[in-house]
Amino acid sequence: MPKEPHAKPSKVAKKKKIRPGDPIPPPPDKPGQCHFWIPYKGKYCSLLAKKTNKYCGEHLSHDLDSTSNRRIPCPYDPSHTVYEKVLEEHLKSRCNARPRAPEQYHALNVNCSLPLSTEELEFQKTIYSHKNMHPQPWLVRVQLSELAKEDLDTIIDKTQKTYHQELPSPIQTMVLKNDTAESKREQVKRTKHLDQQSSLLGHMERCGMLDDKSACFIEFGAGKGETSHYLKNALGEVNGEATYVLVDRKLVRNKVDNALLGHSEKKSTVQRITIDIKDLELSRVQALSDDKGQRKPVVAFSKHLCGSATDITLKCLMNYVEKERANGNKTPISGIIIALCCHQLCRYEMYPNTPYLTTSGFEKIDFARLCKMSSWAICGLPDKNGENSTQDGGDDHACIAGEEGDADASTNHYSGRDHQEREDIGFQCKRVIDIGRVRYLEEHGFKAELVYYVDRSTSLENCALIAVPDTQ
Repeated sequence: MPKEPHAKPSKVAKKKKIRPGDPIPPPPDKPGQCHFWIPYKGKYCSLLAKKTNKYCGEHLSHDLDSTSNRRIPCPYDPSHTVYEKVLEEHLKSRCNARPRAPEQYHALNVNCSLPLSTEELEFQKTIYSHKNMHPQPWLVRVQLSELAKEDLDTIIDKTQKTYHQELPSPIQTMVLKNDTAESKREQVKRTKHLDQQSSLLGHMERCGMLDDKSACFIEFGAGKGETSHYLKNALGEVNGEATYVLVDRKLVRNKVDNALLGHSEKKSTVQRITIDIKDLELSRVQALSDDKGQRKPVVAFSKHLCGSATDITLKCLMNYVEKERANGNKTPISGIIIALCCHQLCRYEMYPNTPYLTTSGFEKIDFARLCKMSSWAICGLPDKNGENSTQDGGDDHACIAGEEGDADASTNHYSGRDHQEREDIGFQCKRVIDIGRVRYLEEHGFKAELVYYVDRSTSLENCALIAVPDTQ
């Protein structure tokens, strides 16, 4: 017999989308579903609740009728809740956000050149719980557009004068490659970071920083430690000769720490330090000494250190150099290479060479404006939608301290200069800040230089600070 044709299933009626301002529908009658209404999703929470509760564990704090099972926001991290009756135990031993006893290498603000303001100290207390990078309030207050044009012109003239005095000849462009990094090129879709890592390793090789496999390689702002992984392969060490120290103030997932240990019977030494660099006393880090207590030569490097992170890193390293030289170790650091970026986030109190600023005529407020003006270099023109976009292909924090209107291509800008002029001034601001860092290292016995290590088409933040001990 012929089969009866199947009836076409009726179309399921689409649920009406709840818009802001619409009345909230009654709670679901589904057994065990949470009764918490999520406004931005326009629906009730889908997590399960106990039979005796209207709300799931995460939203029990909204159950005003409950007393015995009341949940409250955690005082250490309000993004999660806890039963009020076990709050004391939670704060004492369970909460992952609870303050830890400081490590032996922790020394509060040891790498700040000047005391921090009360406002910044308060901001620093919660920096570990920031899920998003919020503009720092003291940077937001620096509004170049509110300056009198004469005052802005004075800052620009001072910047250009210092730039031409301190950098009489152009900075050399030297894009290098490292064979180990280049071998990964076919496996990478976006090559920007590989270009940077390959050139940084090429410069480390050029300057002899990879000659000693037994050195201690410290990556500042390490993140997952990807650059250290490339470095390990570039060293060619397979018997655990090298030591790797990875410094970052955030806990990160998918770290490469296990890969750094290696696959031979004798593993490399790997130490991860979760700390703000401003509080790091390097001389107390255990991994810097061998089994006999002798100091290992140190190579410091970083692919991305925003603004003041570069300054406190240099201060951290030079504090270590001074202590080691006092103990008879003449060359404790054999190399430094840092890819510079985000000068608009620099802080006067953390800048390591304030005497240089004073000599160049920059007071504290001038320095804040200099840093803010440096964002002109990396804020691109408005796109077709009228929104500012960086030309840098997504460099982190590129315009985080910028101002509306900085990317205006016309001469109607408050500075009276078009986009190209402002971009040139922005780069001069960056180099004025960087040359002070170079002078700081030279004062501590290093031969330092600035190099454009990748093309501007790869990244507008393409300048690296390189230093080795001056043996002359």
